[in-house]
Amino acid sequence: MPARSALSNPLVPGNSPSSYIIDRLGQTVYLGTSSNWSFGRRILNMVYERVSGKSLSPASLLFESSTYDLAWNGLRDNVVNDYTSPFTVDHALFLINAVKFHCCHLFHIFDERVFMHQFDLFHEHSNGDTQPSILWFIHYLLILAFGKAFVIRIGKGRKPPGADLFVRAMKMLPDITFLCSADPIQAIEVLICAALYLQCIDMRSAAHNIIGQAMRLAVEHGMHTNMLGHHGAEEVVERARDTWWTVYILDRRMSCYMGTPVSVSDSDITATLPSFSDSARKSLALSHHVQLSKATSIILHTVYSKTGSGDKPFVKSVKDALRTIAEGNDERGSMFPVNLGKSSGGICRLSAYLHLFHHQCLVLATRPLLFFFWQKRLKSHGSLRVTSRGGARSLLRVCVSSAKQTMRILEALQGQGLLESFLPFDREAGISAAMVLCLAASIDESLLRNQSSWLETIYDILDEMTSRGNVIAGLQKSELQQLDDNIKQLQNLPSNGHDAGQTSAPNIATPTSPEAAAAAAIASAEGASDILDGSGDFSSDDGLFNGNQLQLLAETFDFDQFDYWLATGNLSGPIHSL
Repeated sequence: MPARSALSNPLVPGNSPSSYIIDRLGQTVYLGTSSNWSFGRRILNMVYERVSGKSLSPASLLFESSTYDLAWNGLRDNVVNDYTSPFTVDHALFLINAVKFHCCHLFHIFDERVFMHQFDLFHEHSNGDTQPSILWFIHYLLILAFGKAFVIRIGKGRKPPGADLFVRAMKMLPDITFLCSADPIQAIEVLICAALYLQCIDMRSAAHNIIGQAMRLAVEHGMHTNMLGHHGAEEVVERARDTWWTVYILDRRMSCYMGTPVSVSDSDITATLPSFSDSARKSLALSHHVQLSKATSIILHTVYSKTGSGDKPFVKSVKDALRTIAEGNDERGSMFPVNLGKSSGGICRLSAYLHLFHHQCLVLATRPLLFFFWQKRLKSHGSLRVTSRGGARSLLRVCVSSAKQTMRILEALQGQGLLESFLPFDREAGISAAMVLCLAASIDESLLRNQSSWLETIYDILDEMTSRGNVIAGLQKSELQQLDDNIKQLQNLPSNGHDAGQTSAPNIATPTSPEAAAAAAIASAEGASDILDGSGDFSSDDGLFNGNQLQLLAETFDFDQFDYWLATGNLSGPIHSL
């Protein structure tokens, strides 16, 4: 037997042909390892070059910070601070309540007791006799910017909703040199709002940098610790904890969207969760939100790092990631059900968000393997047949299952009028899922049935977001259509004659006992009679794996065999051309 060379994550720099592309302005752009945008750019470039023999022009493609125009050059020269309220009291309260409905069940972006006390004082003295705190007023403008973005349903060209308020706030915001000496909690809340708004308008790099400032400011004030011995009142400590965990969650999500390592290691964090004594459900929701964020952090640190490509085999990293994602899965499913396929009761927006996050974690952990097979597919003369040896097919089924479940949740949200058209999380989940389904159908047709219906679902969802003024959604739909068109052309290409793994017929491996156990777990979760040999498709109403099944899948994969077959490219291994 030849010496085994462990498989590495093909999305990590050094393992892929190139981690850089050129944008429309001729500037070099780094393709982050875990970024949805980078993944989409990679696969579209690859299939276009395969079918056309030339590089894809960036002229019509989506690039970060190019979609919206804030009508501001970033300078603060000659700014005169204007403390007049842009809205009446009633209008402002309406916008604040919109923010509470859309955001505050997910993130701490303001403390209602403190913020509204200042709000009342400000409007009581609106004649100008008393000037409010500049930091509170900046915070107020940012909250109103979000409120406008949530209630305005029609776009106005390239100017995002709430942009005037956002720019006004940012012009008043002190430089970080002076912000460090301000009220630390409110300063961090302001940075959270600024970062989240920028993320919503696809200014990902700016958002990532600002949430990084918030993270460092929080660490400097010890918010990442249990804060024992803090001299503030209990409500101040609770507010600090709530603020910290929102910074943590957004830092992990924005790092994932950028494809960069996290800034503060989980091993250095000892902070406890806020108690929320008046709402057990809120406490539980935050606990699961943090748990999924920690899973994201672990995936980025293992699967998408040098660790997942060298000292620790890549597939072993995937195994550990599945274990982490499985933690809390059953409780999340019972306490925050999504009720798909039921005729009454509707769908809870918070539950949907947590389940979408869960499935994004599963896709994130398994997507590098899908990309590996995509590379093989582009070199073959036709679709592959991925067998169950070493658990390869099982991992792809997990990835595809989560993508399909994501589509079902988004479709249910759309039916209830609950799709988010400004916050980026629904759109990111949908795009990520759509790319997985496009690739899976091209790699191995038995992995996915009715691909066209899934694509129509995401197109319809993106159309609705576009109709509400989200310019990014329309551009992403265009790129998905380009991907689908090129994959269809790929299917019609003649054999190139250099596929090292082609065989005259598929050679389906018989699962060993551990693999049979994994097959049984998936079959139980999905209602399919024989998942690993491809004879069935997912047919359950929810398509969810419970925690025990995910744990079993992780424990029963034969990763040594998996590493060997994938690394050696042996013809009797898991990759075959049909």
